[in-house]
Amino acid sequence: MKCNFGSVLALTGPGSFYGKTMSRGIDLAIALIKEAGGPEFSVEYWDHKSGDPAAGVTAMTEMVAKGISVKLASYVDDLGAMLGDTAKNHVFTLDGGGGTSIFGQGQPFFWGTRAITPNDTLPGVFEWFKQTYPDKKTVGLIGWDLGGTINDIIKKDVLAKIEKAGLTFNGLYELTAVGASDYSQSITKIKANEPELLIAGIYGQDPGSFANQAATAGIKALIMGSEFTPDGVNASKGTYDQNGWTFAYDYFDAGSADLNPLAKLFVEKFTAANGEAPDFYAANFFENTVRLWELMAEAKKSGIADDKLCNGDTLEAAMEADPTLVSLYGGTPTEVGTSTHDLTTHSVVKRPMGAFTYKDGKVTPLAYFGIDGVDFKMVG
Repeated sequence: MKCNFGSVLALTGPGSFYGKTMSRGIDLAIALIKEAGGPEFSVEYWDHKSGDPAAGVTAMTEMVAKGISVKLASYVDDLGAMLGDTAKNHVFTLDGGGGTSIFGQGQPFFWGTRAITPNDTLPGVFEWFKQTYPDKKTVGLIGWDLGGTINDIIKKDVLAKIEKAGLTFNGLYELTAVGASDYSQSITKIKANEPELLIAGIYGQDPGSFANQAATAGIKALIMGSEFTPDGVNASKGTYDQNGWTFAYDYFDAGSADLNPLAKLFVEKFTAANGEAPDFYAANFFENTVRLWELMAEAKKSGIADDKLCNGDTLEAAMEADPTLVSLYGGTPTEVGTSTHDLTTHSVVKRPMGAFTYKDGKVTPLAYFGIDGVDFKMVG
């Protein structure tokens, strides 16, 4: 049985690191699935140029013209521009890069397979902040400017979570361009109204550049990032290693002694193939490729013919029938993890996360928690 699917990634531009690591995860999964006697998957890649909506729309047009109705996506299906055509053409989609975000929730044929950042992390982050710094109360944010309507949806959710945690929004909600490298204007605004906790909803090279410039400018706020990548380390020009970088999300710890069996296999095979340990994004796109096989297998059990398995409608129906999928995250050393999705929002409702800090080449956990801060546990 063969299945050709599409994947629209950041293959060029400031986020090209993402495309490189995500495609490595996909390619490895395809090879291992074939070795295991599964379907013969093949993938066609398109480039959204690190968040260019027009490039994403073009990719969708070309994909549909080729009759492809299954895809793996990133940047919340290229900052929302692809969601309409995804639904219209019944292209079953898993986004392991940005998940659904808040603005992409409930979209037909579009499922987010990772925690939403920073939103999903905030209850756990705020609990850690309150326990660690009980005398500090004020919170602000710097984030990507994704356009008026999307910005408003995200901001409303962030402010509600700040209030629910009993903290105080200090009025700072600074938005910057995707892929920005000069934060001088933003830093001026932050210094004029500096919170005690600054949530950084920026990604790729951006948080590294921001951290470097914030340190130079003497920003004193505790910055809570939303991811940790080698690109960020490099862009920080030594700031991450010297001053540290604190972040919260569903971080994949390739060196953990508690990896579940599928995660352990993935780390071993990825490291052997690429000469370095995998990161979060490679893990997400590996598991999403495996999930395509899982969903196809479930559809076949229900009586779907082989020639209808690699089909958007088929996989959407399989996902709706059972939205709990195999995962590299969670589980135990003897039991594979799972991740559960909400049938209304299409977002994950079960996903292990945490707050961590990186310094001098080492990541140290600060707290572990799940969606909505459930199962919160301080470390140390």
